[in-house]
Amino acid sequence: MSETRIAQALARLAEHQELHLPLRRTDLLGRLVLRFLWRRQIKWQIETNLAVRDALEGLAESGRATTDRLRHEVAALQQHDQNLMAGLNQRLYSSVGRLQSQISELRLQIAESDERNDDVEQRLQKLEQQVEAHNATTRYDRLRHARLEKFLDELRATRPEPSASEVADRVPERESFLELAVSELLDGHVEGVRAARKPYLDVVSSARDSGATGPVFDMAPARGEWLELVRDAGLPYRAASDNRAIRRHCEELGLTIESGDASEQLAATAQRSLGAVTAFRYAERQQPTELARFVELAATALQPGGVLIVETASGAAEHAHDFHLDPFAVRPVHADFLRFLMESNGFSRVESRPVDPAVVQRGRYSLIAWR
Repeated sequence: MSETRIAQALARLAEHQELHLPLRRTDLLGRLVLRFLWRRQIKWQIETNLAVRDALEGLAESGRATTDRLRHEVAALQQHDQNLMAGLNQRLYSSVGRLQSQISELRLQIAESDERNDDVEQRLQKLEQQVEAHNATTRYDRLRHARLEKFLDELRATRPEPSASEVADRVPERESFLELAVSELLDGHVEGVRAARKPYLDVVSSARDSGATGPVFDMAPARGEWLELVRDAGLPYRAASDNRAIRRHCEELGLTIESGDASEQLAATAQRSLGAVTAFRYAERQQPTELARFVELAATALQPGGVLIVETASGAAEHAHDFHLDPFAVRPVHADFLRFLMESNGFSRVESRPVDPAVVQRGRYSLIAWR
């Protein structure tokens, strides 16, 4: 519409642009003509003004239409840009989300890998420790076997030739000698055994301070390490064994060992006459009924304030090697069962103590009961 009005206005201007004529005013006819032309000029001017107005209005309408169209196009472009940015942002956020998810998965995989590596490292360390422990045990066993062989060679070298009367008794003598040899195998060096059992002297001394001044009765003297400590501390002691090799070995150390079964000797002891009863590697070699009888006999023979010390092999699987290595062992003694026997026989206080693993390499424990 605006373009049409502009075109019409321009055509009208072109139609009236030739109305000015060069006439003289002195001519009558010219005046008439001028008056006519003046009228025509006014009409022309009006027409020109109207044409100019229409042209301007057309231009204005055209400008407004163009402006509206431009605004519409700008709005459309803005909406398109917004849609485009929204799509780009959506794709960007989606890509960022996928990347974050992938990064999280990678972190989780890295953490799991680190955890697996740590677990593998810990397993390797445990395996290395187990291998080292087995190697140490193997070296220790080899050393103990070497010491046992040396000990056997020394005994063979110092042992006199048997007389004719002793030949018939040779097999029992070998059985007696086996117990002494097994003590060397199980306990190792004498100094280590002394160091492990020395803390029990404080327990016995404390019982003596409480009024239990009777002698220490040892149920299984073996190589005599414990009795040497008791003797060197100036404490009275008693011990019994029906093993001739044990008695002979202890006599060479200056110890006095009574002949006969230790349990029977304890049963024959006067009531309330002992300050302490000790048993090392004794409980695991007894049947349950014999062990129960031993605890009962010890409770009867001990003075008030006296103490019963029992050290035995642990029944734990990781320490079963010590028990199975002993050919005289019958069964491991559970600490709760041994405590039950002590408490049911009137011992007022029972204390469990582990044996120092730095001194004794295989697992053992002791129960100390006060009368």
